Amino acid sequence: MKNINFKITQAPKLWLGLYILIYCFPFPFNEIPYSYYYITRHIDIAKKKLSIWVGEFFFGLEDIEFIEINGSGDTLVDYLGVVAVGLIALVLTLITISLIKKKETIYRFYAGIIIYARYFVGLTLISYGVIKFLEGQFPSPSLLALETTYGESSPMGLAWRFFGYSYIYKGFMGASEVLAGFLLLFRRTAILGSLISIAVCTNIFLVNLSFDVPVKLFSGHLLLFSILIAAPSIKYLIKFFLLHQRTLIRPSVYRFDKKWKRVSYYSVKIFLVGLIPLGLIVGHVNSQSFYIYINEWEGVYQVDSFEIEGKPDLAFTAKWNKVLIQGKTIITINNAKTRSYYTIENIWNEGEINFVEDNEQEDPFTLRITPIDGEKTYRLETKIGDNVYQLETTRKIKEDYLLIKRGFNWVNERPFNR
Repeated sequence: MKNINFKITQAPKLWLGLYILIYCFPFPFNEIPYSYYYITRHIDIAKKKLSIWVGEFFFGLEDIEFIEINGSGDTLVDYLGVVAVGLIALVLTLITISLIKKKETIYRFYAGIIIYARYFVGLTLISYGVIKFLEGQFPSPSLLALETTYGESSPMGLAWRFFGYSYIYKGFMGASEVLAGFLLLFRRTAILGSLISIAVCTNIFLVNLSFDVPVKLFSGHLLLFSILIAAPSIKYLIKFFLLHQRTLIRPSVYRFDKKWKRVSYYSVKIFLVGLIPLGLIVGHVNSQSFYIYINEWEGVYQVDSFEIEGKPDLAFTAKWNKVLIQGKTIITINNAKTRSYYTIENIWNEGEINFVEDNEQEDPFTLRITPIDGEKTYRLETKIGDNVYQLETTRKIKEDYLLIKRGFNWVNERPFNR
């Protein structure tokens, strides 16, 4: 009877441990170079297909859309994935609980899963934190963003521009995430890391909820795992912080009776604590070439005079209102606010830019930019298809916008709130 009662009381803990394991897997194998294309990608696809089957079999859903990578972690398939993982964990719990003879087995398994979750959260936060010191997750406001009104922004776009504006605030967020992440990687600092992680992940989760950022499921799991990491020490934390009583938390001590166990432990530790963080940092730094492209002709070119050769009666709405050049992108916006996007291939001397409409285009278009008067007025000439465009424009660079040039001021005699 005692054995049955034990199994019943410990079944939720076993289920939770299995849920964490299945949800996080194939971590950390996905951090091995080239493993994504040969191993983890296929595991992820299998998990997605299982999620679709759950939606069809249990909920009667049809024509569920599956996109392998689209930047959203809150798709219907992702929500079904939570149900699928929970069901798999339940089946495995029922099978495992019937086979377990000793209660220590569940204790050890769950303790090991908490360590697994600790590394998962820690390395994830390090990755999130490092990228905030670089261009990527929260880029500084683009020219297109500066030309977009609040009313035309999405909630997520508004949040991203808010975070991207301040390098100081991005640095603070990044430092907090990196600190929490590294503390979670070590036994002696894991509790402190979990407390910082709870604070960090709560902020991330609330931002995602408040601004409709489609990473709500993942950030919610990071918060849950952070709480579970701190949970075994909750009575000690209550004694110290609330009851002001002396307490002592002893970190786990690993004893190895054989050399191969010790070697294996330190090999895995070096991989998780050293190689993976180093690989994340190097990968993020190398990605900067994608985000940063020096372009001396960047700016918003407000069209003052527009002409297409041989088409004087062109509809007013089809005429270009603005031409945006930033990084490797050219955007034309007509009076109907329709946007056309082009990719820059080369920038030559004397204001000559080669650009294409898509990657399959063999012969690039050419845009010639010629200064007319001083630093503000320019003539733009290009041929796209059969149309020859001639424009006279007024250029506006980032420093011309109040948001950028206002900057930081220690002394403010009056609030400058516009």
